[in-house]
Amino acid sequence: MSRLYRITRRLLRSAVGLYFAEVQSSGREHIPEQGPLIFAANHPNSIMDTVVLGTQTRRQIRYMARSGLFKNLAARTLFHEFGVIPIYRAEDGSGTGQNEDSFEEAYRALEGGGCIGIFPEGRNSPEKMVRDLKTGTARIALAAEARNAFELGGRIQPVGLNFEDRDRFHSRVLIRFGEPMEVADYAERYAEDPREAVRELTERLQDEMRRLSTHIQDERNYELVSDIRAIYGAKLKAQLVDGDQLALDLYDRSGRQERLDDAPAPRSTSLLEDRFEQEQRIADAVDFFQKHDPAVVGRVRMDVRRYRDHLSQLRIRDGLLVDGAAERRRHREALKLTLFLILPGPLAIFGLLNNILPALIVRRFIRRAPDEAMVAISAFVSGLVAFPFFYALQAWTLARFTELHPLLIALYVLSLPTAGIFFLRWWRQILVYRDRILLRTFFRTRKNLLAAVERERQRLITTFDALQTRYVEELRRTSAIENEPEPLLEDAT
Repeated sequence: MSRLYRITRRLLRSAVGLYFAEVQSSGREHIPEQGPLIFAANHPNSIMDTVVLGTQTRRQIRYMARSGLFKNLAARTLFHEFGVIPIYRAEDGSGTGQNEDSFEEAYRALEGGGCIGIFPEGRNSPEKMVRDLKTGTARIALAAEARNAFELGGRIQPVGLNFEDRDRFHSRVLIRFGEPMEVADYAERYAEDPREAVRELTERLQDEMRRLSTHIQDERNYELVSDIRAIYGAKLKAQLVDGDQLALDLYDRSGRQERLDDAPAPRSTSLLEDRFEQEQRIADAVDFFQKHDPAVVGRVRMDVRRYRDHLSQLRIRDGLLVDGAAERRRHREALKLTLFLILPGPLAIFGLLNNILPALIVRRFIRRAPDEAMVAISAFVSGLVAFPFFYALQAWTLARFTELHPLLIALYVLSLPTAGIFFLRWWRQILVYRDRILLRTFFRTRKNLLAAVERERQRLITTFDALQTRYVEELRRTSAIENEPEPLLEDAT
């Protein structure tokens, strides 16, 4: 790893830690420490994907990126410094003939034991979806091996980038590294039919990437899946923790985890992984019913939408109903809100006042983002410039017009980013207390209306229970049919 790359990686890792509330990664033990490697990741968040992935591995990654990104002189200089390999596409108005040189550069990088990064979808994907993959990744990997008699030892490592909310500052992200795929396993197939080998490797890679990422087949179902998880996710989680057989079967039938002797599956995943697992399980079930019984999906969609409309009319969130009467009996939310406003309030206001101007500048850049997938990287890059500039300006002002000791000025400036993040968390907690007070007010003044909404929610959960049972039974039946031994042909004589 070059010195410049190492320094940049450390700086970006710190910046990513500030931009996201939490960055988790799983499967990092699968990353080969050396040898030719291709990281193949989904592409939900534009250039931010390269930043996040690059900070989670010690390997120096040479990304392959569309040539249009090289038009800017500053970007082109930076990309060349980090070894980014341009890919020329007809839709970008570039001649694809130049790709031969790019592929040659990728081959040499792999032959030198290097690591390259590719986003096989070829463009930004919709949120919570992995598009059908282009064949370029498989073609590069197989061609590099073929040039070396399939003794190069190249591997492709599928990666799933999972953003809690790709447009929201201080949200969470989970990076999941799958087990590397040995390219040499396709040597015999490649010798017989190179195209078929490329197709099979691409299909396998696509399955793995979708397994590691949240993949909702029909983009129209994204909102429905999110709503169902909000309503039903807590119950699914409780079932998995308690070893509920139905939930475990639902979890296992997806191929995400294996169990032995019908023992409850060990739960070693993080809360963030659990969230994405629940979302994927629900998405799989919705896709199943969309295919086999679309009328059910239509009815559920209508019932969930009606329930959401009722919550919106009451100005409350579903999460408050989960708390139930226990929260409403406490009668302490008003006191909590008052104390939370008074005690940490001054520190939160300090954070707001010292970060409001750069935050407004970043907001202007976000509004100019060309598309939704560019929002996060626009905020990230503009924030890397705006916030340090204003912090430096404050330090200069204090040094110029006050007699404070330089150490005190340095401590003051270092406290500013932490104070800004504290304000965000403080404000979000204020909104939680406000909602609880509102719910308690409804319980007193509009008890019947609130009870009706709670009954509506319970009916939805009952519906989800029935659909979950039906879904698992169908999966079991399908699995039993697939695993039936073929009958022996008897002699007709």
